[in-house]
Amino acid sequence: MTYRRILFILLAVGLAAAAYVAARRVHHEAQARYVEIVMDDADFSSLARSYGYDQSAFLRALKRAGLTSLAVAEELGSGVSSSGSGAVYAGTTLLAQSRLGPLGDPVLARLARSGGLRPDEVYLIAYDAPTAARYRTQLGLKFAPRTVRVLRATLPAIFAVRTQSDYFAAVGLGLSAERVDLAQRLGLDLVPRLQNDERFDAAQIDALVGTATHGARARTLIFFGLRNQVLGYPASLDAAALMFRRTKLNFGDIETYDPKQIQAGTDDLARKIPGRIVRVQAISKIEQDKLAPRDIIERYLLGVRERNIRVIYLRPFAHQWDTGKGPLSIEATNVELVHRIADGVRRDGYRLGGASPIYPFVVQPWLVVLVSLAVPAMLLLLLDTLGIGDPRWALAAVAIAIALVVAGYLVHHDFLARQVLALVAGILFPVAGVATIAPLFARPRARSLRETVGRGLIALGEATGVALAGALVVIGLLSTPLTMVEVDRFAGVKLLLLVPPLAALALYLLTPLWSARVEDPVAAARAPVRIDALALGLIIIGGAYVLQARSGNQSDIAPSSFELALRAHLTSILSVRPRFKEFLIGFPALMLVPALRASDLRAVGWLLVLAIGMGLGDVVDTFSHLHTPLAISVLRIVNGAVLGAVVGTIAIAVYRRLRPVR
Repeated sequence: MTYRRILFILLAVGLAAAAYVAARRVHHEAQARYVEIVMDDADFSSLARSYGYDQSAFLRALKRAGLTSLAVAEELGSGVSSSGSGAVYAGTTLLAQSRLGPLGDPVLARLARSGGLRPDEVYLIAYDAPTAARYRTQLGLKFAPRTVRVLRATLPAIFAVRTQSDYFAAVGLGLSAERVDLAQRLGLDLVPRLQNDERFDAAQIDALVGTATHGARARTLIFFGLRNQVLGYPASLDAAALMFRRTKLNFGDIETYDPKQIQAGTDDLARKIPGRIVRVQAISKIEQDKLAPRDIIERYLLGVRERNIRVIYLRPFAHQWDTGKGPLSIEATNVELVHRIADGVRRDGYRLGGASPIYPFVVQPWLVVLVSLAVPAMLLLLLDTLGIGDPRWALAAVAIAIALVVAGYLVHHDFLARQVLALVAGILFPVAGVATIAPLFARPRARSLRETVGRGLIALGEATGVALAGALVVIGLLSTPLTMVEVDRFAGVKLLLLVPPLAALALYLLTPLWSARVEDPVAAARAPVRIDALALGLIIIGGAYVLQARSGNQSDIAPSSFELALRAHLTSILSVRPRFKEFLIGFPALMLVPALRASDLRAVGWLLVLAIGMGLGDVVDTFSHLHTPLAISVLRIVNGAVLGAVVGTIAIAVYRRLRPVR
């Protein structure tokens, strides 16, 4: 008894420390309440010009609807001639034209006559003073001084740049002053979109950002470019991080589920500036073209509510929307879309404005050590329940857990050590939750429906409570500002869905706890296999594969249209959709255990244990997606438990109808 008491004390200490970390995390989540709604300027300008809309009036309407910011990207060399404020010509093109006839510009014509036009140069023309000043500054940043000549300083200014045309086409030439002025005039925040140059040093990074944000109200930087790199990659990330800390700008980390689309250097830069990261959600033009406006709205609101998205990056919707009162114009469609997104953001308790990051907080090593005590405590309690245990093991297990944490900090891989402990906890606690229902397998069947449902609810509460304790340990070990914005990720998430049910089944078959122990495993393995048992086994293996493939936000197997519709309805009704593995499989199986006859329990007990292990493992998995706010995960479990209790009650009633009490 003293041994178990010590283990419960260790468990309580670990859970209390984890609860403290969880409380701190909730506090910081509550502080990050500002959401930025951004419109992509290039796509907006293109759509407005295509349909002849007044851009200023259009943006004013969008701002009244809730738009907070305009994302203005650097002008690329390839876009100069279409900007209206400049032009660019390859030297080979001007030479060819000069051979056919005189060039109109006197400076270029004089160069052609004197042989000064070079085929290895690009000639850049600026028609107004702001553009000329911008080109002069940006060419000084992007090219060596000896490769740039100012052929005429007065308007229209002409610059000769010794480079290749295809290279110049991809060079960033700064933000258009006209577009920046438009955002300022309308009271919109600026979101500069800047392109990296791998040759940049600290001075060039500071100059680039300084020229982009000078005089503008900016909170967030988002990077772009053909190479898809963050500013400073690969050699100047420290300089980029210093710039973010000094300017107090946010780094817009674009959410993507395809590793090939992640901007190079994202994680390395983010780890240098915890507390300056905001998650950005965007929908590509190709995908958006296939979606209905309501789907777009719901996807963005889901991201804000469930994935800590703080920048909603919009592209204009190029179709009319029939809201039930007749089709809206494309302009009105976009205004209504922004209006509904903004209303949804406010309805969920957030505010519109400059995106607010998760401010940094530190979980001290001693606190991690205390949380880690819960892991060996639960392991030894589970072993003791199985009749295996020795008081000396407690000291050894605690020492191993502490040593793992300390070693992780000493070699600067503390997050890896914490992940190992979190994975062990995520497996142990669901298995222990399954073990709590073992006495029900030997208990006489209840006589009344009310008593049966009551026992089922108690089993549901006890087993889920143990699994939630494991989720709390995972939260205590892995909650950091970087996991909350999904820079650091829990590598063992998929194992939490597969290992707990298999471990629970192994304990069911190999230990006497459930009174279903296989006394001679070798003989059982050599026994003939029935066709129906083989078919069921194959179905279970196939289900396990589908379970793994379907896990994650972007699964390998797409859900059916029926499932998508069901998900949408559940989200609409409950705000936070519960997981099918919990309320349709694990929780009803828990409630069915006290309802079944002894003979039926012996026949399908192993299957129930698998289902329960899956459901309880999914409870921990729910909280292992650390970028999801804790309040959302709690509400998801509550909704799942309520629905699971309803489904379980229906299953009990149907079973009792088919198998009445004798």
